[in-house]
Amino acid sequence: MADIASSVDSHVGKCIRLLRGLRKYSQERLAKALGITFQQIQKYERGTNRIGAGRLYEIAKILGVPVGFFFDELDGFTTAANVGVHEEQTPFHKGRTAEKVEASMAEKEIAGIELLMMPETLELARVYYSIKEERNRQQILNFIREMAVRP
Repeated sequence: MADIASSVDSHVGKCIRLLRGLRKYSQERLAKALGITFQQIQKYERGTNRIGAGRLYEIAKILGVPVGFFFDELDGFTTAANVGVHEEQTPFHKGRTAEKVEASMAEKEIAGIELLMMPETLELARVYYSIKEERNRQQILNFIREMAVRP
């Protein structure tokens, strides 16, 4: 259970780092807005320190996203049996073991969050959305898709 929790902490931290970068917030600026040190932000982003619910709410408010954003790519990560709850509860996703969820989370993090945090990806997104005409953006997207499947 502790490994799954630390994976969630790491995932949430990566989401904070991604949003902070997209919003052009430095660690210092976000820390100041929260009334904490930038080192604490570093620990949150690495998943070293857990973020309390109230603090996560504040971060979401500052970065302009709903709290759920930090958990969007996560699959269900616990069941009643895993946490020692004796009454029957419906898990987020039936039939998923902790090991499967952990592996799925790791794959998504590499393919999703890490990819989004690359400088080229951020630049591509900024430039793409600076194109006013939706039709032109769609043509560019189609071109990139075609290029991606070519040998």
